[in-house]
Amino acid sequence: MSLRLATRRLFCSKPVPLGLSRPSSSSITESFKGFSFGKFFEETYFWKKANVGPFFILLFCTPMIYRSVKDMYWTRQLRKLSTEEIISDRYEWLRLNMLQDEVEAAFLASAPAGGVASLELGPSTPP
Repeated sequence: MSLRLATRRLFCSKPVPLGLSRPSSSSITESFKGFSFGKFFEETYFWKKANVGPFFILLFCTPMIYRSVKDMYWTRQLRKLSTEEIISDRYEWLRLNMLQDEVEAAFLASAPAGGVASLELGPSTPP
């Protein structure tokens, strides 16, 4: 439906105020006949009168701009993730050392008062 409305808007004649004559379709065709690609893409006309030069500069620079923005985003995200991993690793180290301290304290509490006797394999003096 929108395509139908767009074609009607494009090809229907525009309303003309009272007292003025309708523009002829020949003026439109004359403007197309007067168009020259060589003139349009000539440097001075292209940059100053047609004013499409900035558009082509943006079109040319878009991949570099996109890549730069993407790199900035991922650098920020990975820096944040790196900080979170460092903090997480510190908590993990603290938790493991606390468990090790508890195990050592439980072992020392269950050891005899004089300490653990050393184990001898064989006689202490030669035969």
